[in-house]
Amino acid sequence: MDWNAILKEVISGSILIVVGGIAGWFGGLFKGKKESSRAIERKNEIYQPLIDEIEKYSDFDWTIREKIKVPFLKDIVNNSYKYGIRDEILDQCNYLFDIINDYNSVDSIKVAHSIIVSIFEKGYAEIYGSIVDGISYQSDRDGNEWEEEIIAEPIQVVRQSNYSKEIENLLYNEGMYSDEVCVDEENAIYMPIYIQLKRIYHLALNVIVNGKEYIKPKPTIELNILPEEYIALHYDFFEIYNNDERIKKKYELREEIIYMSQAIVQSLKETIDQIIKIYEAEEL
Repeated sequence: MDWNAILKEVISGSILIVVGGIAGWFGGLFKGKKESSRAIERKNEIYQPLIDEIEKYSDFDWTIREKIKVPFLKDIVNNSYKYGIRDEILDQCNYLFDIINDYNSVDSIKVAHSIIVSIFEKGYAEIYGSIVDGISYQSDRDGNEWEEEIIAEPIQVVRQSNYSKEIENLLYNEGMYSDEVCVDEENAIYMPIYIQLKRIYHLALNVIVNGKEYIKPKPTIELNILPEEYIALHYDFFEIYNNDERIKKKYELREEIIYMSQAIVQSLKETIDQIIKIYEAEEL
């Protein structure tokens, strides 16, 4: 029996086992570091940025006047293959994004403008009898004839004008009246009105046409105050605005956005917490 040969084989085998063990250890270490690096990278580049973007919508400290902008959420929803977010959170993100789109589709400024137009038309008709200024007779080449109503110039102005800044200021100051009207001089009784509405109505009622101020019809009711003051006083803008179905829906969507944002933020924070505990926690 060649003991030298046997000894060489034993030594060679031992060396292979040791080398293999060391290689396996380094391989496991490398794999662990790679997983750690990926997890930390996802925390820093996906989870935390998404939290930062939507967390501000997870409480009630914002109003329906605000347009929601969530570009990172949009990219996650539209390009989910890039991010590999687990299905539960991705489904929540999809739902939140759909709600935000529905919410943003309701423009509170445009709704307010449509209400102002409606109020002004009613007030104008009450004060001057009608919003129609006359009738024009039209015809075409085929001999067809028809009548068209001529809508009063102030009505056309309030329909077509852009009052977005004035309306935004009005909505921001709900409940904070900035002007008043004397409704009883003898007893010195004053009633509050919104200066923003008064200005809008005043500009429409005193429109300039061909370099001259539009001549309004004679009022059909007794007025002790200016027409713009009368309309601002007798038609409650915010009662109509807050009871508008579009605005009610926008408030409902806002509430859904808040609760869904809370759920997503909580899920993401739990995920980050696990990453920190596994890969970043300090050893004492």
